[in-house]
Amino acid sequence: MSVFQNKAVRLMATCEAGSLNDLAERRRKLLLSALELYRAIGGSFEQLEAVIMRDEAEIPRRVDVVLGDLMSELAAIGYVYDLDIMQAAHNTLDSRRQEAADLAG
Repeated sequence: MSVFQNKAVRLMATCEAGSLNDLAERRRKLLLSALELYRAIGGSFEQLEAVIMRDEAEIPRRVDVVLGDLMSELAAIGYVYDLDIMQAAHNTLDSRRQEAADLAG
């Protein structure tokens, strides 16, 4: 795993103890974050509805393949918005760590 991934998992294990391995919770949070990003870059509910309503009869692809596609799209969005996506991710983790420390102390 990468330095960032290890850092994220450690923080989540501290802050979300029981839910780290809870796939239902991971799906929920992924969907909420993806929808928020989709709207932040100008996506509309109409476009979203069209995608959701498509008939998807094919078998889902492997997680590693889909994750690779997702990371590529995030890289492209970071490029368009002139953002370092890994720096944004580290900043978010640092902010969450500080919030957790403030709540604990």
